[in-house]
Amino acid sequence: MLSPRYWTFLFIVLGAIVFSMIKFSAGPELIVSPADTFNYRYLTLDNGMKVLLVNTPNADKAAAAVSVDAGSGDDPKGREGLAHFLEHMLFLGTEPYPEAGEYQAYISRHGGSHNAFTAHSQTTYFFDIDNKALSGALDRFAPFFISPTFDEAYVEREKNAVHAEYSSKLKDDFRRIYSAEKQAMNPDHPYASFATGNLDTLSDRPDSKTRDELLAFYNSHYSADRMTLVLAGKYELDQLEAWAKSHFSAVPKRQTVAHVANPPLFIQGQLPLDMNIEPVKEIRRLQFTFPMPETQSLYAYKPVQILSNLIGHEGEGSLLAFLKEKGWAEGLSAGRSLSTQDETTLVVQIQLTKLGLLYTENITQALMHYIDLLKQQPLPQYLLTEQQQLSDLSFRFQEQSRISDYVVRLSSNMLVYPAEDIIYGDYRWQPISQQQLQPYLDALSASNMLRTLIAPQIATETIDPWYGTAIRIRPGDYRADAVTTEGLASLTLPAPNPFIPTDFTLHADSTQATPEKLISEPGRLLWYYPEHEFAMPKARVMVQLQQASVQNSARQRVLAQLYSRTVNEALNTYSYPAYLAGLNYSLNASGRGLELALGGYQHKLPELLKRVLSEMNSINLSEEDFGRYKASLQRTLENQLKNKPFERELAVLKNWLYEPSFDQADLLQALAAVSREDVMQYATTFSNELAVQMYVHGQLSKAQAQELAAIVDAQYPAKAAQVALPQLLQIPAGQYQKNLTLDHQDTAIVLYVQGQEGSDRNRARYALLGQILSAPYYQTMRTEQQLGYIVFATPFPQQTIPGLAFIVQSPEASPQAILDSSLSFFSNFEQQLGSMSEEEFNSYRQGLSTLLLEKPKNMAEKVARFWRDIEVQRYSFDTNEAIAAEVKTLSQDEVRALYQNAILERGKPWLLLTQGGAVQDWPALDSLQREQLSRFTLQPAGLADSAQ
Repeated sequence: MLSPRYWTFLFIVLGAIVFSMIKFSAGPELIVSPADTFNYRYLTLDNGMKVLLVNTPNADKAAAAVSVDAGSGDDPKGREGLAHFLEHMLFLGTEPYPEAGEYQAYISRHGGSHNAFTAHSQTTYFFDIDNKALSGALDRFAPFFISPTFDEAYVEREKNAVHAEYSSKLKDDFRRIYSAEKQAMNPDHPYASFATGNLDTLSDRPDSKTRDELLAFYNSHYSADRMTLVLAGKYELDQLEAWAKSHFSAVPKRQTVAHVANPPLFIQGQLPLDMNIEPVKEIRRLQFTFPMPETQSLYAYKPVQILSNLIGHEGEGSLLAFLKEKGWAEGLSAGRSLSTQDETTLVVQIQLTKLGLLYTENITQALMHYIDLLKQQPLPQYLLTEQQQLSDLSFRFQEQSRISDYVVRLSSNMLVYPAEDIIYGDYRWQPISQQQLQPYLDALSASNMLRTLIAPQIATETIDPWYGTAIRIRPGDYRADAVTTEGLASLTLPAPNPFIPTDFTLHADSTQATPEKLISEPGRLLWYYPEHEFAMPKARVMVQLQQASVQNSARQRVLAQLYSRTVNEALNTYSYPAYLAGLNYSLNASGRGLELALGGYQHKLPELLKRVLSEMNSINLSEEDFGRYKASLQRTLENQLKNKPFERELAVLKNWLYEPSFDQADLLQALAAVSREDVMQYATTFSNELAVQMYVHGQLSKAQAQELAAIVDAQYPAKAAQVALPQLLQIPAGQYQKNLTLDHQDTAIVLYVQGQEGSDRNRARYALLGQILSAPYYQTMRTEQQLGYIVFATPFPQQTIPGLAFIVQSPEASPQAILDSSLSFFSNFEQQLGSMSEEEFNSYRQGLSTLLLEKPKNMAEKVARFWRDIEVQRYSFDTNEAIAAEVKTLSQDEVRALYQNAILERGKPWLLLTQGGAVQDWPALDSLQREQLSRFTLQPAGLADSAQ
């Protein structure tokens, strides 16, 4: 029972948080976080478009997003994927800028990025860019919604791109399962339709031209009053408003199709249903889908989130803890899936063990028993109050995200929330009554569920027409009295969360620019940075427990993975409440040993650190648990072999480039010979050879950082020298290929060009050349030649050595054809690079400089940046700044010389990975003797004692 003193404190805190949130913007009173440094203005243009302006005084980049209240759910019957196809077409020319690729090239030139996505109920377009280039970007972006050309030639070509996107996902289990589940739904419901589109659904027909239907769809759904715009930049709000009006007032307000209530997601009387789905990868999952009333009108009460949080809890007495104890499950999640104006679905997913496949009826019984607990009486008030409190804390100490992500979220929120809650709506919690919650509890019924079992070699009867997935659908036959499950009485509602922070003191007392070394002893390093820019009561702690044997032995690496899994499983019920309260940890095996990371509210971080280290020193591992963890690791490694072709090629490339390194085959072979006793021996002996490197970052004092280091040292004193990073191999001059044979219908190539040295100047050259090549390569290979959906050219640095990568995955072209097209592009681009104007070159330089100098948006980004420099021994902590300084002085002649030397002169080191066949006249990569190759060496920089 909670004490009256706790409740008094709780309501004082809640009251303070709510009061502190009242920070209003101009216009309607937008509720914003006290931590938010942005300024806002909300308005509606004369054409009905809703606009949110965001002044970001210190941001390096500007951004914009437009969301349209139309998506794949609005596709006409027989034209599945039309909304998605339309999204593609808007990038391919407008009346002011008819040249396809102009928008993309402008964004790329100025250090930006762009994308779009089509969801069931909305379509969103967005970009970010150097602030100085915002007006020009808007000049190119706004015509998407005013005067797209729908050029007939590109209509025909882009059908192939959509089909290539579809083809690239044919072996993707996420897409396959998503599509297969729709076969169980009401075919008259828009959600049950095929959303991506392909050549079958998008080709011209005797009575119907695709371009005509695109225009009809655009004119009937893309209207200003069904759009929202978010415009963010460091400009004053008045300037942003002037741009919003000048660029977007011309968006037409049209007579559009009115929203019509959807038919039920499942036909009346259709549920319950049982469904089987056979995956490509080794996936075992039992899934429950419950259709429910809509929640958009109750967004402030969050009934589905309340129930999902309780069913998905992982602490003591939870459903997952019970299923793990039985050996039936490895994981569980619960949450809202579909959410429209008409309905919602709550989905519970349970990742099964092999044993769990034999007990699906018992697992169902356990789920329904837990649901009965939720229904038996009104939920305890502390559970509801805690969820509100944690949400309010998250809002009070809200951290910034990437500006492009932020404008996308806000533009989407503008479609569903009133103006004052555009920012706060996701966090708003109002007390919910039992009457409001009851319809959602009632929907959690065995008679109202689609139960789906996903497993290899499962019994199936038919095929999903879009992705070829084998499925079976039958009437549900779950009966509560069919099985008896022992131990259901152990299921309980969550106890009060002991990790909710109550101390928000800021302890950092320095404004130093970079981390400092507090401890520098043989085998023991402590780095410290007092966070002063993000004044929040949070910290992050990184602990590397380095072991040379893990780096040099596949067996030791497998043992480290099994050991970390054992520790994580043992801690899960303890640490899950901490995770809910904004304090988390991770323990993972790495190429240098084990890496422990903790982060979040700092109040109870030392307590969590002590418990994790204690568990690491006292693990218990039964033969049954070992068998499950070993099988799980084997499944993970085998599933990695079934990733998309270009992903596999990148993984093989990176593995080949480093020494020592181990591929999946090495790890699987080592795993097969490992026993439980081996893991237990590893647990008792791995600390015999440790070196420790630690980094403390946050609102902590030096003394507190040293106290945390002492906690680690008490459990794991350093006994060995620091373990170096794996060495990057230096490819000899020449062109080499490695051919993969994958179970995938697509072909693919990854062409890697390696730089010869890692000076800041050379890294700048490659980064700028990669920036210049990105958009033209995409435009040529994807848009013009339609070789595939997955196409990109990018800088590809490894450690401190620069490089370039050219990647294409294709549904039809051979690797030889893709390579030939790439080589032809390289030859043709020489002229374009040679004739590039100084103004255009300068815009690329400025854009890359902006990208490099972009400030971290939050503490996590800053930690990652400093930790990266610690890893490569760049103790001046100025990697980005130094490369940016070199970029600013690069000449066109210098970049042209690099292009000539690295790209056009074919004798330089190139590696080509292919799937779907070899290419001519390239020797095999395996002909090289890796042990005889030279290695690049890292050169420590920045501190006199950096060699330790």
